[in-house]
Amino acid sequence: MSAPTAAPVRVLVAGDSRAMRDALRRTLTADSRLEVVGMAAAADEVVRAVTRSLPDVIVIDVGMDARYAIGTVGRVMAVHPIPVVVMSANTPEGGEAAIRAMEAGAVEVVAKPSWSVDPGLAALSSEIVRKILAASRVRPARIVAARPGERPAGARHPGLAAFATPAGSDGWTPCVVIAASTGGPAALLGLIPEMPRELPAAVLVVQHMPAPYTQAFARMLGERSSITVREAAAGDRLARGVVSVCPGSQHLTVGPRGEVTLRPAQLPSEDAPSADLAMISVAEHAGPLAIGVVLTGMGRDAALGAAAIRKSGGIVIAQDEASSVVYGMPRAAADMGCVDAMVPLSGLSETMLACVGDLLSHQLKVGHAS
Repeated sequence: MSAPTAAPVRVLVAGDSRAMRDALRRTLTADSRLEVVGMAAAADEVVRAVTRSLPDVIVIDVGMDARYAIGTVGRVMAVHPIPVVVMSANTPEGGEAAIRAMEAGAVEVVAKPSWSVDPGLAALSSEIVRKILAASRVRPARIVAARPGERPAGARHPGLAAFATPAGSDGWTPCVVIAASTGGPAALLGLIPEMPRELPAAVLVVQHMPAPYTQAFARMLGERSSITVREAAAGDRLARGVVSVCPGSQHLTVGPRGEVTLRPAQLPSEDAPSADLAMISVAEHAGPLAIGVVLTGMGRDAALGAAAIRKSGGIVIAQDEASSVVYGMPRAAADMGCVDAMVPLSGLSETMLACVGDLLSHQLKVGHAS
């Protein structure tokens, strides 16, 4: 007897452009794993269609008015949380709109070229379908991130004040590598603003995200934070008091002095940037001064990197299941037996800063002993 065929994923298509909605419907109905159960334009229509059609996933096109998509995601999350995939222009402006939609609760994003009617969507069809199928397995949740001005400028963590040193000091200091995927942008928009301006550690953020969205993401993080945030570039050096965001769709590794090397991802389906590659290179050079932080995300990326950090004598902490949109990446790291602590998102900043303080205290004692 043959195994029963899985029911197709029910998809609601939304967007303020009828031409784009029609093109999306044609693209999605070509795949037997998907069923388009409705189309809607205005946010009110989307909410009514959700109640009427009970879709598994909503695909929202970010058209000319980004406020439409962001507001629609917020309305859906408030009334009936359902996994949302947003499609946004492959530009910095489109990236900012997509990130704000993810902050409101969207779980996946597709970067579309400006000419993405039928020919463009056909070229993206496999990615769109893959992300819809992935989204259908996600538990949607809205994570409230810090807004600009909500954090005190120049905030310092009392326990780290004695270790504060100028950014760019020679030699390795604690290096925090934060890995995230699905649900990560909203989590990071809450976590990074909690870091003190003079953090005596370098921070590297590896968020699965298409280029050029990470440029907009780094800018948004910087606007909400007292600590310096920048998108990493080839030849940069990781520095104390600086958060470096790995560019989208590229892999980042660091050298013996913290210098950054970038190379493009080879396949559209691979995790890019790769947290494993970044963590392994940091573990190799920073050794016991490496701290791995594994946030919400689908898949197993960061598991091998976390194991490398733990083997080098560093520390690994991970987001707990209850606060994760997707518990895949933290679970994979835990299954490797290399996570020192599982922490809710609300406690990650405090735990991370405590780890930095512990490593610096130990380094200071070792220096005095020698």
